[in-house]
Amino acid sequence: MKLNNKGWGTTEMIVISLALLIALIVSIYFISKLYGSFSLSNSNKIYVDLENNLVKATRKYVRDNDINVVTNYRVSYELLKQNGYINELKDSNNKDCNGYVIITNLDSKVYYKGYVICENYVTENRA
Repeated sequence: MKLNNKGWGTTEMIVISLALLIALIVSIYFISKLYGSFSLSNSNKIYVDLENNLVKATRKYVRDNDINVVTNYRVSYELLKQNGYINELKDSNNKDCNGYVIITNLDSKVYYKGYVICENYVTENRA
């Protein structure tokens, strides 16, 4: 009986590589289904956009009403909505959100920070 001592051939290597590639693709698919997304930044993008919309509306509100911020000033979403500066805050599930903007004056420089409160998300480091 003669043994084949040549090892794997090209055909066997291609078949095994394709099988491993298919297993990897299937694994990636199920992991992405389990976690919903490959990156957290994409899942939070809608909330960052909501925060930015609040800040933009607040800047316009402060400018239109000639508000002079000396130390800290808080502008709520309800106030912006009542005065027509913003329409609505809704998350990706079309659920209503709430929020506010803190305006801070440090050394004659004015900073705006938007905070959003939704069913599945709350801005970190809320004031």
